[in-house]
Amino acid sequence: MIYMLLAVKTYKVNLQYRMAHLVHNLGSCIFCFVYMAIWTGILSGREEMSPYGLQELLFYLTSTQCLLWLTTFLSPGLQIHLWVRSGDVSMYLARPVHFYLYTISQEMGRISYNFFYRSIPIYLILGFAVGFHTPDEPLTLLWYALSSLFAIIIGLNFFYIVGITSFWTTEVRWAMYLNQSLILMLGGQMLPLEFYPEPFASILINLPFASILYIPSMILLEKLSYDMLGLQLFWCVVLIAFNVTVTQFARRRVEIQGG
Repeated sequence: MIYMLLAVKTYKVNLQYRMAHLVHNLGSCIFCFVYMAIWTGILSGREEMSPYGLQELLFYLTSTQCLLWLTTFLSPGLQIHLWVRSGDVSMYLARPVHFYLYTISQEMGRISYNFFYRSIPIYLILGFAVGFHTPDEPLTLLWYALSSLFAIIIGLNFFYIVGITSFWTTEVRWAMYLNQSLILMLGGQMLPLEFYPEPFASILINLPFASILYIPSMILLEKLSYDMLGLQLFWCVVLIAFNVTVTQFARRRVEIQGG
């Protein structure tokens, strides 16, 4: 129950800033409209040369823009580097809770908030502009929801990796920039993976970055089979196991002295 309580408390804290965040949503939509305008210019009269029609690509951009707030635009390093810098991390490690679950639970509260006050408003704004995608198979929405959940877990664990590196280095901004760059560039947000040359595209789809934005969006568009959920689940297990193991090593680097 303590982890659920942490998530709820974090959700309520973010409610205090919902008006400011709603304004930020307009900026997010503007960026997406710019991408849509670029792709409209590229594909106009050339759709036969593209693996996607223009409308499909617009739906894809809408999906990835909504997923960004659940998987990619998270708290930098999940705030772990700030705790290490201030020394508060010793207090968190001394508590009778698992440090990994404690950190993840707090961020899940923010993600839940982002879903209601960022992703849904952005989806509605973009949807009214380009239309709302309706899958042919009703079960597709279920697979998309499950795929999005796996994407959130993978994204969370990447941000945890960034934060936990602060136990070994005093500067983690480079890791933050690298993490987001890899997700945006190799995860299909700026360029769908089919536009990369082979065999690079086939390699990228099997990397965890594609599981964050590309795979959920393609499942929604029914361009990928729900069998890809197995690949996402694999990366969830690998990253969770890695972070739990790294956390044990990180605990040994902190010396807590009472007084």
